Amino acid sequence: NQGYKFNLALLGKGFNKQLPCFTLAKEKLEKHIIQFGYVKKFSEYANWLWQADLLPITSIQDFFGISIMEAVCSNCYPILPNRLTYPELFDIKSNPEYFYHRDDDLKNKIIKSIININQLGLQVSKISKELIKKYDWSVIAKKYDSIFINNFN
Repeated sequence: NQGYKFNLALLGKGFNKQLPCFTLAKEKLEKHIIQFGYVKKFSEYANWLWQADLLPITSIQDFFGISIMEAVCSNCYPILPNRLTYPELFDIKSNPEYFYHRDDDLKNKIIKSIININQLGLQVSKISKELIKKYDWSVIAKKYDSIFINNFN
């Protein structure tokens, strides 16, 4: 952790078999961890999101990325793998700075983001307004209505 000051909240469902990376992270970053594991209430989950600044994602499986969208709407800066649905959701061609390709890229992006945390706010605001609005219910509902009306009449 090289002397950087930060807090770490790891949110998510636990599994019977703990992944070695999380066991190692829990041991090495213990003094920084303020939350580890699943929270039962959505309000508690949302509260953690609104306290967060960075959202480093390491998923190897994700259906859509709704939790990532929730976090970005809560002003978390995403650090995303260049895989799954993320390059499409976050338009990798226009926003390559949000993506990493290898584990060392992830580490470097996290460190750089912690060092430059004060500059990330405007970028997150840009993401929320430009990329996420297409998933807002007011937009999606019209698309669904159009699809259902055109296909079932």
